[in-house]
Amino acid sequence: MNAIDAYLRLALVPGLGPLSAETLLEHVDDPSEIFSLSMSQLTRIRGIGNERARRICDPQGEEEVANERALCNKAEVRIITRIESDYPKALLDLSDPPLALWVKGNFERRDQLAVSIVGPRRPTVYGHRQAQIFSSSLARTGATIISGLARGVDTVAHQAAVNAKGRTIAVLGSGFGNIYPEENSGLIDEICNDHGAVISEFPFHTKPHAGNFPRRNRIVASLSLATLVIEAGKRSGSLITARLASEMGKDVLVLPGPIDRAESQGSNQLICDGASCVTCVDDIIDEIAPLRLVHQGDTEQQVQDHPRIKQLNKRERDVYTLLSNQPRSVDEIVRISDLPVSAITTTLMSLELRRLAKKAAGGYVVNA
Repeated sequence: MNAIDAYLRLALVPGLGPLSAETLLEHVDDPSEIFSLSMSQLTRIRGIGNERARRICDPQGEEEVANERALCNKAEVRIITRIESDYPKALLDLSDPPLALWVKGNFERRDQLAVSIVGPRRPTVYGHRQAQIFSSSLARTGATIISGLARGVDTVAHQAAVNAKGRTIAVLGSGFGNIYPEENSGLIDEICNDHGAVISEFPFHTKPHAGNFPRRNRIVASLSLATLVIEAGKRSGSLITARLASEMGKDVLVLPGPIDRAESQGSNQLICDGASCVTCVDDIIDEIAPLRLVHQGDTEQQVQDHPRIKQLNKRERDVYTLLSNQPRSVDEIVRISDLPVSAITTTLMSLELRRLAKKAAGGYVVNA
């Protein structure tokens, strides 16, 4: 068994999450060695226990890997493990990145310029309309729209992005063999037909379960530069995504709602707690520097014509255009630019010497 199949086999073990799997991986030199460990060896590893050890030792594990691959091939679903080059780099920043992703459609580099849009399954007329307006406008600007394919705001956001001929990524809370909600099967086909990708961290036949959706939300937040909350009540699941985004250091953007409506209590509280209040797409573009650059359209020409930066090489210009008045960390610049850390730090040093960038609390900003 090679390392890729070993990761997939771990992902197929019922009840074994990414954190427990990581503990196992720390005890071996090669992932495939895990399945050579005895029950007694496995139970001595912290957090594994008898039941998980029994499942890991199941002799049918290799057959399950083969069956899963066969099912996915028939459904045109790719499986990408955490150690493969096309695994989304943003997910590696999570404390518990999925061991494998099930993917239909394709990722593109521009999908790193993404905004997640979240809201309730039963939005008000106002919420429905704003989800449509913001999603279509952002998609036309060049942002990839990310959401969870749930009924309500998620569905509206995905469909609006497709209708605007933009890109969207849907993150499932189930496996591809149990699409939920079922009526969105047609929307999945539209998304995968050159409009983005649909992904899941759950094996093909996984049924939708309440515990799956918070796990899905961390992926939605991780793949996005910012999360836009369209509408949220006091106990809305959208608040989970907003909290996760905030903990990851991502921008949380919120549409304000009527103060006397229960459907807006969670949204308005987020604004009181420090989230950015937005009332139009331009507010979002102003908050997110890479979006602002795409929206301007002629940024490259502006950079070339600016007297202070005419002499920059291409890499220096690329990094310079990612800076704004809002501090951006080296890790964030690496993720957006897809350049190695060493290249980013060297380039930032060069920009500092040219007095075009400077350090600030939380990262780097342009030196106006």
